[in-house]
Parts: sequence; C-alpha cells; structure tokens
Amino acid sequence: MATNVDVLTYGFAYASDQGSMGWSTISLLEVGGRKIVVDTGPSSRRPLLNQALKSRNLDFEDIDTVILTHLHWDHCQNTDPFRNARILVHPTEMDYARNPTRGDLATSSYIADMLDKMKLELVSDGDEVAEGVSILETPGHTKGHIGVLVDMGGEKILVAGDAMSDGGTVARGIPHNVFWDLKDARDSVEKMVDQSKVFYPGHDLPFRLEADNEVSYLGGPTQIEVVDSNETGKVTAVTFKVNPGRLANIDTVQKG
Repeated sequence: MATNVDVLTYGFAYASDQGSMGWSTISLLEVGGRKIVVDTGPSSRRPLLNQALKSRNLDFEDIDTVILTHLHWDHCQNTDPFRNARILVHPTEMDYARNPTRGDLATSSYIADMLDKMKLELVSDGDEVAEGVSILETPGHTKGHIGVLVDMGGEKILVAGDAMSDGGTVARGIPHNVFWDLKDARDSVEKMVDQSKVFYPGHDLPFRLEADNEVSYLGGPTQIEVVDSNETGKVTAVTFKVNPGRLANIDTVQKG
C-alpha cells in the first residue's frame, strides 16, 4: 500500500518580546485512501492550513483522522474545522487537559471542551491507526505526549511533535522545553532514536540522523517574510535578535 508523508505547514521556533508565535509542524499522511493529519497548529495559522489543504485539492471535511501529539495550544487550536475526522489523543494527555496544573499557560481547558464535542478516540502505545501507521508514547514534554510512527516501505519515520522539537534534541538528549518530567523526556528521546532515523519535529524542518547522529536536514523553507498588515507599505517596528544555538541551550520548566 502506497504511503506518503507531506508537510502542510513547517514548524519554526520563533519568539518575540510579545510572546511566542507557536508555529508548529502540521503533517499529512496519505495511506491508501486514508487522509490523516498530525497536529493542527495555532489559530494564527488557520488560513495557511486551509490554503495548504486546498493546494492539494483537499478540504477540512476530506480528512478522516486527526492525531494530536499533545494538547498545547500551538499544536491543536485548529482541530474544530475537521468535523468529519476521528480525533486521536492519548488518555493521559486528555485527562491532564481537562484539569491542567495551575500556572501551566501552554494548556487550556477549553481545548478539552472542544475535543469532547468531537469524535474523540483515546490511543496508546502500539495502537495501529492505519496500515503501517502506529502510535508511539513519548512522554516528558507533556504528560501524555505521543508520536506517529510510519512505515515507508521498510524505513520508519517518526512524526515526533515536541518530544523531538528540533534538530538539536538528539545532541542535547532532551527537547527544547519540558513541561512535565525531565527523566521521561530523556527516555523518550532514546526511545525515538531507537525506532527511527528520520524525524518530522514539532518546531524545525524534517531531518535524518546520519553517522554519529549528525543531523541532515531534508529541505523546507529557511526564512520568514514579515509583511505590513496595515497596508502602509512600511514595516517599522521589527527587530530580530539571534538567540544562542539550540544545540547548547536547554530551557526547561518542570511542572510535575
């Protein structure tokens, strides 16, 4: 059975003094006649997601399954337009989202309210979503984080969400942010590297691990265009600051 993995929107790690853009990777898996979307991104990218689907002659209603790696707002705010889809989430993640830890600003209980009104299904490690597509539990970044393991004719790729947030995750041994448990996050990185050498991370371009776990990117956009939303022809208040490389930067917030 033919299987294809496509990126609808590429993830970027992009923050400002006014808050994070939260631009996460949204992937499309096509397995036979099945159309599966992994993560749905933040509301700010809804028009871009709609455009990406239409460029492939698809509408939200054509997607039969949505898999949410976790329930941070930047990965799931656009789930509601997928009205015909089964929505797959880990039960631990769903339970936490219904009553998030006080002060956890990345998880909002309204997300759980939205999902409870949809065709919600709970999935765990090893569950098969379609032929050659299965769930991999990867907790740590969040309590019930999951990845999606895809068999591509003998080679397995992993749509990893924020358990493998970026290309530096392997060298650090941990994703860029940890909101739940540091040990679980480290164990999940080891588990993912054991399972696959090709990753679609949450906030970086797809990459392959070569010899000695060297990261080799597989292509994608390398710049962001800033445009004037007021149509004055001028962008006057944009300042870019280069932050330390993520290979050397571990930013962790432990909640539990």
